[in-house]
Amino acid sequence: MRTKSEERRQAMVATAAELFLQRGYEATSMAEICSRVGGSKATLYGYFKSKEELFLSVMKMLAEERMSHAYARLVPGGDIAAALQAFGENYLQVILGPDLMAMRGIIAGELVRAGAAQQFYEAGPRQGWNKVAAYLEEEMQAGRLRRADGWIAAMHLLSLIQAEYQETFLVGVVSEDDLKLLQLRVARGVEIFMAWYGVQ
Repeated sequence: MRTKSEERRQAMVATAAELFLQRGYEATSMAEICSRVGGSKATLYGYFKSKEELFLSVMKMLAEERMSHAYARLVPGGDIAAALQAFGENYLQVILGPDLMAMRGIIAGELVRAGAAQQFYEAGPRQGWNKVAAYLEEEMQAGRLRRADGWIAAMHLLSLIQAEYQETFLVGVVSEDDLKLLQLRVARGVEIFMAWYGVQ
């Protein structure tokens, strides 16, 4: 059960997320977030030491909310290719969505300049990718995948399922036509991954 303090913190994060997405990082002020939520700036700074820290909390919230379905597909013991296909489709639908694309622009700009990009990586992507690595390692130990380093295998998988979106992903432009091909593109990535890591 959430305490009032936790509910207050979540309200601040949700409000900040809305403003960051609407206006961008630079144009969003702590004062405006405080005004929307209600209360004093001192209270807001009591929860978050800086705007960078608040933004990191926003990203973590968005990732946890939207990535939970993707990681839930990785259940050991079933059809590996099907699990990776379902994971890949869910994962790409999230990271190629307009909200995450907009947030990634902030990370590439403001957080790098503020020196907070490493904090974002440790708090968000790395934790999720560790789940992929753990799933692959469990399948390797069971003899259903070729033995290798789980983290490296996870990086190979993520690279392969994103491969055909890499260029548009980097510049932040993904068309509707591109998204219509998502299932097929993930399938090609999974096929290549299983050709190397699969056990005959």
